[in-house]
Amino acid sequence: MKSYQIKTFGCQMNYSDSERVSSVLDRCGLRKASADETPDLLIFNTCSVRQKSEDKAIGAMHEFRKKAPDSLIGVTGCMVRETGHKDISRDGLLQHDFVDFVFRIEDAARLPKILSQFSGLEFVLEEFENFFGTGEIENYFRIAPQVSSQTQVFVPIMQGCDKFCTYCIVPYTRGREVSRPMTEILDECEHHAKNGAKEITLLGQNVNSYTSEGEKSFPDLLRGVDRLHSLGLSRVRFTSPHPQDFTEEVIDVLAHMKTACPYVHLPAQHGSDRMLRAMNRNYTVAEYEEIVDSLRKRIPGVSIATDIIVGFPGETEEDFWQLSEFARRMKFDFSYTAIFSPRKNTPAARMKKEFVPPAEQKERFHAFDNIIKSTAFVRRQECVGKMVEVLVESSEPQLGGTFLNGGRSREFFETYFLSDQPLLGQEISVQITERKGYVLHGDFLETKKKKTPSLRVVSA
Repeated sequence: MKSYQIKTFGCQMNYSDSERVSSVLDRCGLRKASADETPDLLIFNTCSVRQKSEDKAIGAMHEFRKKAPDSLIGVTGCMVRETGHKDISRDGLLQHDFVDFVFRIEDAARLPKILSQFSGLEFVLEEFENFFGTGEIENYFRIAPQVSSQTQVFVPIMQGCDKFCTYCIVPYTRGREVSRPMTEILDECEHHAKNGAKEITLLGQNVNSYTSEGEKSFPDLLRGVDRLHSLGLSRVRFTSPHPQDFTEEVIDVLAHMKTACPYVHLPAQHGSDRMLRAMNRNYTVAEYEEIVDSLRKRIPGVSIATDIIVGFPGETEEDFWQLSEFARRMKFDFSYTAIFSPRKNTPAARMKKEFVPPAEQKERFHAFDNIIKSTAFVRRQECVGKMVEVLVESSEPQLGGTFLNGGRSREFFETYFLSDQPLLGQEISVQITERKGYVLHGDFLETKKKKTPSLRVVSA
């Protein structure tokens, strides 16, 4: 066993977890296989937020086993309940012949022992380097991740969920909420800032319910990370918050942070109080609207993103009308909209008598999507002719010696522009010239120095 790959499904938390698993495997002496190489070990980091996500992962495992019968397949992430292999674990995934072992993400430090049992070789984590000294790692949060980008870094601050929304499996797969010590989080963020991070995204299933020493402490954590502005940190984002814990103190801190971005992802899930009660969301539409109203008053130009489930069990025409009117009032800049699909072992999956017919779900989905576009496109159109600051995430060579740079504005608008050099990792002022759907296109003004000498590179 010499090489490995990790295939990640799901959210930013899963991708952050994969960086830590990669770090463990590197320390075991394994080499990351190239994209066109068949690895000796393939780790599937899975998502279980929807049944389709699980089905997709299972299908990918089965296909890989057919192509690589001698490779080892391990599974981690939200689909795993119990660490081990067929001899010592009763995890349901092990009923599949193509799965060799599974491990909960918090058991990542046990990987060397598991691999030793399968390979006959001894894998040891000797003097495992991390942010807090050396030695064997028991808590996976303490593993120094193998980050894919030094410029944009994801930092998990907690794991699990205590909300028990009726459609969600997370509390059963990720467990109850567990927060990291604040000093550890700030140490990790400082490490990344010193190594060139311009943007840090704080991660958690309910990130704003973060606690320190038993007390809700998300505002204090934001203040601590904001102090890293002196080290070159420019942007702080977080996902995903819950409206129930989005307090005025959180809004006040965001309004005063030097690193705060005018963008908030605040999942609503629905615009009908009846549906919110059925989902066990524990807030009302009016309370959600109060939060958004306060954000827009305190943070001028803030863009608002949300999550919406269309066609939840029992959703009537009246409920959908209320959802549509809610979206028109909110004028969302983004909506991650999903058609309800039953997730096994959740209360909503047992509401079969109230399921909305699939054809009706799809019709409502497309109608709602058109409402979102009607407001999101207007906001982006207003950017045409204005300057936005873009943190460049990709820089691809083009014909003629130019480079197509892509990234996000501080408002999280996807933006592309051409330059005569790659600008990966830089935060650049771009003049927007047009909107195509959700995407903005603009000019990097250095290519027009004679006409517009006012280009400002925010940070190099």
